[in-house]
Amino acid sequence: MSLTFDADVSLNATEAAVFLSERDVAGQIPINFVTTSAVSLQAACFQDNIFDANAAGKCFSNLLAVGYRHFLVDLYWSPDQRDWLFCPVSIPQDNTVVTVSSTYSTTATATTNAAQATVTETASSSGSMLYELGPYRCSKNLNLSDLISVFHDFFQGYSSELTVYTRFISLNLHAAASATTPEEPASTVTGAQLPTESEYISSLFDNHLSSYIYMPSELATERANLNESWYEVEDDYKPITEYFTLNVDANGDQNTPDGWPCGKYLQLAKQKRLLLEYGTIDPQMQAYNLSYLGDVIFPSDYLTSTISVSLDDDDTIDTGCFYNPSASTVAQVNSSWAQSDYIPVPAGLNPNETIAQMSFVVSNLTACGLTPTLNNTLFNKTANEDVTPYTEISLSTSWAWAVGQPADAASSDDNNYKSIDRCAVIDIALNGHWRAINCTESRYAACRVQNLPFTWQLSTTPNTFQAAHTSGCPENTTMDVPRTGLENTYLYQYLLRQTELLDPTSSDPARTKVWLDFNSIDVESCWVRGDSDTPCPYASDPQQLERRTVLVAAIAGIVICIIAALTLFVKCNANRRNSRRNKRMMKGWEYEGVPS
Repeated sequence: MSLTFDADVSLNATEAAVFLSERDVAGQIPINFVTTSAVSLQAACFQDNIFDANAAGKCFSNLLAVGYRHFLVDLYWSPDQRDWLFCPVSIPQDNTVVTVSSTYSTTATATTNAAQATVTETASSSGSMLYELGPYRCSKNLNLSDLISVFHDFFQGYSSELTVYTRFISLNLHAAASATTPEEPASTVTGAQLPTESEYISSLFDNHLSSYIYMPSELATERANLNESWYEVEDDYKPITEYFTLNVDANGDQNTPDGWPCGKYLQLAKQKRLLLEYGTIDPQMQAYNLSYLGDVIFPSDYLTSTISVSLDDDDTIDTGCFYNPSASTVAQVNSSWAQSDYIPVPAGLNPNETIAQMSFVVSNLTACGLTPTLNNTLFNKTANEDVTPYTEISLSTSWAWAVGQPADAASSDDNNYKSIDRCAVIDIALNGHWRAINCTESRYAACRVQNLPFTWQLSTTPNTFQAAHTSGCPENTTMDVPRTGLENTYLYQYLLRQTELLDPTSSDPARTKVWLDFNSIDVESCWVRGDSDTPCPYASDPQQLERRTVLVAAIAGIVICIIAALTLFVKCNANRRNSRRNKRMMKGWEYEGVPS
């Protein structure tokens, strides 16, 4: 593996706060109901059929850096190279003769399988040497291992609780065309042409990323006994049961046939960062053994449910939206793994208008419970050439905060939370998006009815944030905050029907703001559920967990050396040899450690 994570872009503080706060507020929702952002690498990184290794590494890195979560990857098996390529054509191998001229362009004759192939080698703008094979220009060794290397480097560099997010990869498998006939369909791959054990995709991922991968067997084992998996952790890390079928056997053991773990459990308790699935498999690759190391990759479309969408004349979602005004349960609006089939690109607009219109559609898709899928090259530039429009689309998948929010807190006295703009409201004037306002303003509060995902009421009277949190909601309701884009849509639509109740004396729609159970009173930009006394979980050094792990290991090493020395010079008594070990708790999991 040669490529590394090398992004030339990063999110600013507000953008990072948006993603982090939405990750945390959705932390107990099963991952199959949390919308993300999907992107096709073919569209975002390989425009005009140019498969340049250096440019691809930058493109992969930039897409990760700006927040994309689900990657659609097209891979081509080359029997000649014995490798999984991004290029749709096999590159001529050992007997290729190339003479590079001073202009970095030359024609060479390559013999492949006793046939003749004419190949042109050129230099790309990034300095990579490319083979021209019919309509394709390809680096010789741009392969799956390069993508795995970028992900591995990224996971190692972004490992604190503040930067951990789950990623998904869908793998579409194709056969590479022959270099002698690059524009003709690839031949069917059979027999010895098929990958060997070490060449299987599952083997490549398992060898390099196994510690990060959440595997099918883990899901099956955890589903079979929730008492010893999802419910063995702290309460804040347990999934919301209203989102899946829950069974209890005669012994009181709980299980589920269809549930998925929640983000907090997966990302923070288990420290799993990646889920893999097979996508489409070309007919030429039907002999490929998908079951080899089948515990690494989920079956085809296991993590994706593609939904066809259509837009009406004002670009709102006409078909494909999961909002159903009469629904109250997940079973009535089952948006599990729902993903749009495309994001339309409007014609006849300037770049700024185009991105604004696409962002509007993306926001609507997310509000409808769909993960938007970007499968277009934006303005004929890849994400390594100009990442800005790709960043805008990624940010548009944010379902909670309005643009520019959560704004920096304004306060005349940092020790007095009552003067701080650190409490969240849902704002009807902002199409149901959120903003931060002064915590002492008097507003109604959003109250969830009996833990139902889509059913809301308003508090009986307007109050300050703290008072609303204490005693504002009617019986059988609790002050709460939407946890997904679809839940937010249900609250927004409910509020649209209650506008007169919110502020009957005002004609100013900007005043129709409702408290949510979300604040950053303790630490600026650290948004938490709870009242003004709820502490920020990241107030301590976010690298504390990593340093503590290193410290424990170092102390253990020192203790071992001391024990070894004492064994040589002192006869220890039985009590000392059987000293008690301390137990600690980390995210609800018990582990053994040396005394502190």
